[in-house]
Amino acid sequence: VGMDPALLVGGYIRYSQGQMSRLWERAIALSGDEAFGLLVAEQVRPATFHVLGYAMSTSATLGRALHRFSRFCRLISDSCTAVLTENGENVTLEFFFDTGNSPLVFQTIDTVVASVLAYSRWIGGEAFAPIEVEFRHAEPAEAQAYRTFFRCDVHYRAPRTSITFARSDLDRPILAADEELASMLDRLAQEYLEKRMSGRTAVRVRDLMIANLANGTVSKTEIAKALNLTERTLLRRLKAEGTTFADVLNDVRQELAFQYLRRPGMTVSEVAYLLGFSDENTFSRAFKRMTGRRPGTVIAARAQEQSQPAHP
Repeated sequence: VGMDPALLVGGYIRYSQGQMSRLWERAIALSGDEAFGLLVAEQVRPATFHVLGYAMSTSATLGRALHRFSRFCRLISDSCTAVLTENGENVTLEFFFDTGNSPLVFQTIDTVVASVLAYSRWIGGEAFAPIEVEFRHAEPAEAQAYRTFFRCDVHYRAPRTSITFARSDLDRPILAADEELASMLDRLAQEYLEKRMSGRTAVRVRDLMIANLANGTVSKTEIAKALNLTERTLLRRLKAEGTTFADVLNDVRQELAFQYLRRPGMTVSEVAYLLGFSDENTFSRAFKRMTGRRPGTVIAARAQEQSQPAHP
């Protein structure tokens, strides 16, 4: 497919999204298996995730390993952000894919989600099952292979891409646990991340906003501190990339607003809170200004879609 195999050496170089899509399409065609992404996930080992893989494998628990995955996910993929949230006895890892206008081959998304579970099983030494898995894409022809792999309910055409675990499973100790070593690897991972994201401040700001919006309104000061920058330097770098802090925040809020409003049972008030707005009315006005639509119309469309029978 025109990819230089020499770039694989060292694991520091990235192929373009177009090249990766062509590779996946060719691999799926040659294998004749629509569930090819699950086969790839089974091959994941520490080196697959570079320094992050080793940091995860020496974490004290699977929960700590997943926290590291969400923090350093950009080391693995230029297009994926992962956010870990806790809700009572459940813990959900949600994936956000930022590929511009280039749609992903859905098996690449399957591999990311399945790899997290396969690797967690490998470092934990037990093939436990998550509570549920959600994909935004349609149900594949090989749906039984997905049920066999995940060992839980798998939902398609869902409003998000995520995998939900029981907290008790994430408290499992890891066989090779060494938090002192894992902390050293964290510092190395942070160095690699800073090099990797050099000149891509807007992307890093976007990731931090997605991870922190639900905890309250994000501010320039907080984001700058997380990036080890002064607020002035942060704004200057964003300007050099042709954007502003407000523009990035508006883009993130608009992206997440549509995702949240399409979730079953989610109210406008809850969405406003998750996006850091002071109240429902403020959010509704902002959403109308950004999209030309009212939040209620998105919810109504969601209800209508849910009343229709699903088709693969």
